[in-house]
Amino acid sequence: MKKRKMLVTFATALVMASVFITLAPGAAFGKSSGPITLNLVSYVNLAHETGYKFFKKEFIDKVNEQAKGELFIKVRGGPETIKPFDLGVAVKKGTIDIATIPPAFFESLVPLADAAKLSDYTAWEERENGIYEYIGEMYKKGGLVYLGRVQATERAGFFMFLNKRVEKPEDFVGLKLGGSTGFHGFYKELGAIPVTVTMGDYYSALERGVVDGITTGLYYGVAFGLVDVSKFVTGHGVYIITTALVCNPDSWNRIPKHLQELIINSMAEYEKKYTPWEKGKRAEAFRKAEAAGAKILTFSPNVAKWYHKAAEEGTWNYLQNRFPNRAEAISELKERISK
Repeated sequence: MKKRKMLVTFATALVMASVFITLAPGAAFGKSSGPITLNLVSYVNLAHETGYKFFKKEFIDKVNEQAKGELFIKVRGGPETIKPFDLGVAVKKGTIDIATIPPAFFESLVPLADAAKLSDYTAWEERENGIYEYIGEMYKKGGLVYLGRVQATERAGFFMFLNKRVEKPEDFVGLKLGGSTGFHGFYKELGAIPVTVTMGDYYSALERGVVDGITTGLYYGVAFGLVDVSKFVTGHGVYIITTALVCNPDSWNRIPKHLQELIINSMAEYEKKYTPWEKGKRAEAFRKAEAAGAKILTFSPNVAKWYHKAAEEGTWNYLQNRFPNRAEAISELKERISK
């Protein structure tokens, strides 16, 4: 019996070791003659159309095809595999090779990266005017390789799902508004109370009244049922979505130059396709939200101007308060991403 128990224990250890080796950084980069494998984790569920499925079809699948057996991006799962707020550190440490993740989720690694949501330039303009390289240097200092925007939207990427009607500035005062820390400055500028809520808890937080509203991508809010537990949706979007594709430096450096160029060029092509495609999905999501019974809130011109100003000034104020020793870097970044 003791011998059998030892065999079972040994077998279990072998299985665990195989899992670790599979996810270890550069596990497939050894002397094997097989293809280079990049293990990828998505910050959103793999059923998410605008956050994953289009990316899979137009980037991952195309890279795998064009690499012709030399390189393979292998998707290991979504937030059930590695929690979104842990993804940045996981990539830096090499627990996973590559990931899609919003920069607000790893601001301790790359403190100012989330401010790119205020960029006045499109993703492809940023690749032409030096902003892409500038942002890349910020990521490099944080121990990550920046490859581009997974959700390259226009400046109308996030919308608020609410259980209370808001029409004027005073209506926001005292509201409990949830989401990532990336929205905290915006909420404070509105006079609301920021509440940090992870994406997996958005639905329950609204349903239980933990928050009065959640700010997220319109498609996400509709596709994952937030319209079932909220009565209103703002018709005014704020920010561009800056979800990034990031890679572990060691994993990246083991990739031959021609395959690195394939990934970079494929990402640039993907960004150009994503922007108009997402705009169409957003219009579709508005129709679905209304069909589900949500009221789309349209502000007066003056209130709309105030709302957008709060989003912008709130972000810069948040960064200045959160990182007081980076005032010069904040000013430089603001200058670079503004027209």
